[in-house]
Amino acid sequence: MTLRNTNFNTPEEPFPALPIRLVFLCVNSFHRPGLVLKTAIIALFLLIAAALNAEDVFPAKPGFDKYGGYLAWKGAATGRFHLETIGGRHFLITPDGHGFLSHGVTHTRGLGIPEESRYDFLKQSLDGDWDKANANLQSNFSKWGYNSLGYGSHHTTRKLLPHFASCQPSGKVSSWMGKAVEFPDVFSESWKQQARKALEQAAKNYDLTSPNLIGIYWNDMPAWDLKRAKHQNGKTWMDAIRALPEDSPGKQRYQQFLKENGAQAKDEDFLVLIAREVYSHIGPITRELFPDTLVFGQRYAGAALPWKVIQEALPYIDVVSVQPNAANYPAEKFEQLYKATGKPVMICDHQSSFNTSEHSNVMWHTLPDIVSVGRAHATYMEQGFATPFLIGYNRCQYIDRYKGGQKILKQGMLQVDGVPYEELVKSVQTNTWRVHQRFLSGSAK
Repeated sequence: MTLRNTNFNTPEEPFPALPIRLVFLCVNSFHRPGLVLKTAIIALFLLIAAALNAEDVFPAKPGFDKYGGYLAWKGAATGRFHLETIGGRHFLITPDGHGFLSHGVTHTRGLGIPEESRYDFLKQSLDGDWDKANANLQSNFSKWGYNSLGYGSHHTTRKLLPHFASCQPSGKVSSWMGKAVEFPDVFSESWKQQARKALEQAAKNYDLTSPNLIGIYWNDMPAWDLKRAKHQNGKTWMDAIRALPEDSPGKQRYQQFLKENGAQAKDEDFLVLIAREVYSHIGPITRELFPDTLVFGQRYAGAALPWKVIQEALPYIDVVSVQPNAANYPAEKFEQLYKATGKPVMICDHQSSFNTSEHSNVMWHTLPDIVSVGRAHATYMEQGFATPFLIGYNRCQYIDRYKGGQKILKQGMLQVDGVPYEELVKSVQTNTWRVHQRFLSGSAK
């Protein structure tokens, strides 16, 4: 339980009200000795628990509200995260009404999913106790300058920090799935029902009343780009459409498209119709099920931003979310994206990696060493947050995990045994706090 999600306190009550009332009850109950001790123990426990859970994201750090928003940037206090433009710059706004930039890391739930790792940090070092894991995580986040959980978080951690929901309403369409990709017939009623069920299940998985809930993502890196999909997945959405039975809704819509456009019919144009069908269906349902939550949409691969597809999503999303792949900040591409959409941009998943003594096959763009990673990260953050549209940067992977029988390292901030990569952590911490310092004064310069 976190007291900022309850109504026990008012601004005039700087200490948790419920435990204090129990203390008064204890004092007034001396004529009942048995009740005195029991009540005192309960009061003390609740007082300690409240003090721990009411801790701000950045305790003892001036200039922040309890969510990690900048007091100097004032917006509307609506009780939920939302978007505003202040002084010509896009911001997330905390429930308390302050400008907020999301600094965090994805896949923190991976603490409890050892996958192919040789060591289960949660089980072997933390007794399988998520309270211990969360205390450790909060301590790390506070030091590193992180104020939010990227997608892939544990439900207990979400009670403590701002976070993002995530779901896959379009189906198995992520490019990283390789040959396992399955492009559905989105014109069919069966797909529409499946997409709604996926969103309904997502709504059950998250506390929709929590002020910590920032926004919701849809599918991760959908394989929209036809050339890349053919190369990476061996097939495209258009291949799947052409392979449908003649009487299927998708095949009939495609035949209609060919008849209407004749020799001018292009695969890229029908792909736009597929995108329109997807977004016009899942967009309104998402608003219905997540009424007080920002829609961050699909997490597009930065290597091939599908401009025409993104245009179809714009009526239904609040933010354009991108997962870039290169070590260098894609300034020109992001400027073009912002000019084309007018919406703030979220870097939802990114990092540069380095080889270790044990692993020479590491995910992401691999640089020669940790020093190079730190410098690249510093430049990336400096250039990205100098723009008026970048509202967050979430680094990929909290703790080391593996793929392919430990052949591929998914590098985190922590090694598998929970020991930080000290040089990496130091550089990320320095770079993140440098961004915070830029905004704490009320100026983005």
